[in-house]
Amino acid sequence: MITQLAGNGRILLTLNDFGEWTDLFYPYPGQFQHLRQMRLGVYDVDQRSFCWLRPGSGFQHEVPKSVVGSFPTSVWTGHGLTLSLEEIVHPNHDLVLRILRFQSPDARRLRIFSYQSFKIAESLYQETAYVDPSASSLVHYKRGYYFEFFGDPAFDAAICGEHTLKGLEGSYVDAEDGRLEGRPIAHGAADSVMQWNLELHPNVEATVRIFLAVGLGEAAVHELRDDVRARGPKRFESESKAYWGAWATRHVPERPDGLGEAAERLGRQSVLMLKLATATTGAIVASPDTRSLVEGGDTYNYCWFRDGGYISEAMDESRLQELSSRFLQFASLCQSPDGSFVHRFFPDGVVGSTWHPPPFLQIDQTATVLSAACHHLDRGADPDDLLELWPMVKLAANFLVDFRDPTTGLPAPSFDIWEERRAIHTYSSAAVAHGLESAARIASVLGKENPRWQAAAEEIRARAVREMWDSSLSRFVRSIGPRDERIDSSILLALDLGLLEPSDPRFRATVELTEARLWSKAAGGLARYEGDEYYGHENPWVVCTMWLAATHLKLGNRSRCRELIDWVVAHATPTGLLPEQVDARTGEAKSATPLVWSHATFLDIVSRYRETANAS
Repeated sequence: MITQLAGNGRILLTLNDFGEWTDLFYPYPGQFQHLRQMRLGVYDVDQRSFCWLRPGSGFQHEVPKSVVGSFPTSVWTGHGLTLSLEEIVHPNHDLVLRILRFQSPDARRLRIFSYQSFKIAESLYQETAYVDPSASSLVHYKRGYYFEFFGDPAFDAAICGEHTLKGLEGSYVDAEDGRLEGRPIAHGAADSVMQWNLELHPNVEATVRIFLAVGLGEAAVHELRDDVRARGPKRFESESKAYWGAWATRHVPERPDGLGEAAERLGRQSVLMLKLATATTGAIVASPDTRSLVEGGDTYNYCWFRDGGYISEAMDESRLQELSSRFLQFASLCQSPDGSFVHRFFPDGVVGSTWHPPPFLQIDQTATVLSAACHHLDRGADPDDLLELWPMVKLAANFLVDFRDPTTGLPAPSFDIWEERRAIHTYSSAAVAHGLESAARIASVLGKENPRWQAAAEEIRARAVREMWDSSLSRFVRSIGPRDERIDSSILLALDLGLLEPSDPRFRATVELTEARLWSKAAGGLARYEGDEYYGHENPWVVCTMWLAATHLKLGNRSRCRELIDWVVAHATPTGLLPEQVDARTGEAKSATPLVWSHATFLDIVSRYRETANAS
């Protein structure tokens, strides 16, 4: 599972529980994942002993809790040696820096090995790896993607080999006797090993810096390599730390009264998560986790406009308005000619995979983009920004007005928020009404006339209450056409979007019934809906629990809202990452971790909690 991340909007690096690199995305977060395996090895020359820094190696491993402004770190101790690692992605150069610091109470002679294999452009073959002795560098490339390693100090030896094909394990086995004997170039399923010779003096730290320049073309990585050497390797380390320190100072959220330090730490990590998940294109990848590839055949490495819209609103609350603006610009480029937004997109703006038949619609996605644009305006965006987005807003709003079921007047059938069922949904209807109200507000601010959007919003909301509230059950059904009476937490989000006023008795009744039925007795937290079997039976989700918090806050129940915030804090990973859901039996993180929407919803509710405190 991912425990730590670093990135710059083009590169996104993830690490697992043991400080190993697991994913290396480029040229955007979520696209493409180029890494197959990285590992570090230590050979004691005098003892003639070797081990890879992995579980069972005799080393104890620790991953400190992440703090915004710092970098992924890990510490290995054992065999009389302490090794600390720090991973840095430069903010504006496509450069990864891995800093290894060694210390021992005794004099030691060591050989340090770094093994790497790629699946460039997400395939294992047709790759070349070669050692360039004239530049003391090691290059992997395929097509236009280049990855060049070099060090400070320069490596003492490097070899290339192969893995997977021909029954070969990989050239890492060449390091295990402490001597590299491979060749300087390999192709096909290529891999490589670099070696540094170290002499440790008692209690004196020795440092090795491993640089990885990433680029689209050979010239790009060579130029970056030469720039690092000309300006000094330490310069790039200090630049990165200065930038992230300044960034954290500007964007760390204020801790509201009544919330503890753990909530503050999670807030910091959540703001950082929003930044790391956003590509330079403006796409916001739902999660960098790729584990679902094995079980589900696909990943969360896409931009959904529902997730992105709600994340964009959290960005505005977290002083990340520039990222929110960039997302809305990305949306305008991905909009369909009819004004809608289809299922999901790759970070480069190409339509992603889907399991929905044409027209690939979840109608709430189109509505959420409009709501995000209005929220961006309300949180201080320049009207010029919205004027630029006006063609998108107009097209989307007109689509929503026309995409109506002729019998009910509600939004026509589309897939639900959970992407599972095609029908007319309570939440989707509320989302469309809210989106049209948002579009009408934007039109008003910009001096545009379009009264039918506000009228359509009011009509859809009224019809949704009339059609979806079942007086015999004394509650909302979640959908009609076909009818589905299961209790669904998304109706809480519908309430939060204005389906009912908090003073309406049905508002409180819906909150109380939903909490009573979907609250997990063992783990706490709120499940998605009755009978949910995704990754377990009725597992609680972070976003659902925060929707419950939002409705309690609207009812004036600040204490219950705070308890729900605390539940989310308690179920973050030790390094402050929020999963999509937690196991209803054990409370352990399940499915995609981190889920950016989870972090965004947490930030949103904490912001609202703070606002209610300031207003009282």
